[in-house]
Amino acid sequence: MKIYCPDIECDSCIKVISKTLEKSGINNFKINQDSIDLDSKGEEEKVLSLIREKGYRAGLEPFERKTFSERFRDFRQNKGKYVTEYKMLKYSALTFILLLVLEFIIYNLFFKSQPGFLQNYGWWIFYATLAVVSIGTSIWHIKSYVVKFTCMTGMMVGMTFGMQTGMMLGIILGATNGFFIGSVIGMIFAVGVGYYNGRIVGIMGVLEGMMAGVMGGVMGAMTGVMMRLDNILLFMPLFMFFNVSIMTGLSYMLFEEVVEHRPNVQKNKIKFLNFFFFCLIALLILSVLMIYGPKTGLARVI
Repeated sequence: MKIYCPDIECDSCIKVISKTLEKSGINNFKINQDSIDLDSKGEEEKVLSLIREKGYRAGLEPFERKTFSERFRDFRQNKGKYVTEYKMLKYSALTFILLLVLEFIIYNLFFKSQPGFLQNYGWWIFYATLAVVSIGTSIWHIKSYVVKFTCMTGMMVGMTFGMQTGMMLGIILGATNGFFIGSVIGMIFAVGVGYYNGRIVGIMGVLEGMMAGVMGGVMGAMTGVMMRLDNILLFMPLFMFFNVSIMTGLSYMLFEEVVEHRPNVQKNKIKFLNFFFFCLIALLILSVLMIYGPKTGLARVI
């Protein structure tokens, strides 16, 4: 009997699966690159259940990956399958719009009379809003499902969150406040986000997330400072497009490799107000730092 398991990624995966089967009294097996050969008949469901409990996909038929066009068509045609994802998109779009409306109101009430305010901070607050909502949406998506992650997938989650958070926030604070403040704030936010999401697989995910956060925060701030006088506002749309695309790809990976083949996966109910206020608080902190925080280096001169 052959059981297909596409999540066998390293020696660690082989050890986990081997120990699980051996503890259950199953000894006649051979683990291949993406499948497991068993001599025992009649134990298919038992073996499938044991492997799935450890966070790995397992089935009696090969797992097929959809192309991007097939996935998009499936997304449009089978809305019941993607209830969480449609809710995620709705929440993120509504949050983004409401934050922009609040920013418009606050600007007209408190900052409209300040000369050069829009020129100095308008675009950067907009990009901070985009960064916060995209990061928050990806976190919301991962926390919406109660599943076990393989080590490789969990490490990828922690690393992507840490790196992209640091890059997006670091470049904004680096451009408005200088390299020192951009690096410090970018690292703090990114390391925190990388740690929080890397915990899904324990210490390996935590370390990957924190390490990526340190690198992303410094690299983002460095980019902001270096390009401050070299068409940075022309650079930012492309930069943010790629970063948001990477965060979107993270959600794509989550659904395809962790959720899709678990029809009975447990879900967490995340309320819109909770999501909105977390984004609002993060954006307020960043905005206050941009406007009232210390300016160093090139940012102080300009």
